[in-house]
Amino acid sequence: MNWETLLCLGDSITFGARSYLGYPEICGSVLEKKLEKKWNVINHATNGFTTIDLVRSLNPELISYKQVFPSLISIMIGTNDIKNKTAISDFEIAYRQLLVKATLFSVNNNIVCLKIPRFTNKVFYPYHYDMNTKVKEFNLLIEKLAAEHGCRHFELNLSDDDFYDGVHFSSKGSTTAGHQLASYILKDKGFENFTDLSEITLSAD
Repeated sequence: MNWETLLCLGDSITFGARSYLGYPEICGSVLEKKLEKKWNVINHATNGFTTIDLVRSLNPELISYKQVFPSLISIMIGTNDIKNKTAISDFEIAYRQLLVKATLFSVNNNIVCLKIPRFTNKVFYPYHYDMNTKVKEFNLLIEKLAAEHGCRHFELNLSDDDFYDGVHFSSKGSTTAGHQLASYILKDKGFENFTDLSEITLSAD
């Protein structure tokens, strides 16, 4: 079978807590159609995970994930750290460990760090809109750490109606994010003008 593996690491946003599919599965479906090969999508994400939770959850998987040769590893984490008021110095230590582990099982260090999505003005408690100040601070650190580890960083272009509750993606949001990540990967593979979002249609929440 002609196939590649996409490994996506994250929390409830990556998991797809408010939609049937998460953006990783949608991304894989787009890639299958455009590239005419199978994509093994691993959505390694758990609701409520902080960065250190994600780091520790990877320890038992280091050998098995390395054996599937991930073509690309995406990381989106930090929303729960902001909610829990994690010190940015602690977040930095955990994120560095996350990048080290991802590097151990990546192919050619092909890792992309997705920035933490902003909170919308319809956000539900315990999150609130003013937390966007921390989102910007954490995202600047993610850019810095990605550069230090030879990784790339990427920010999703999202509108307010891509969110179910101001934090988690709706079905539309998971579709939007999945297509944008697919577009990012396809550009690596020579599809410079891929912007078509019509290949997959999901019902709105």
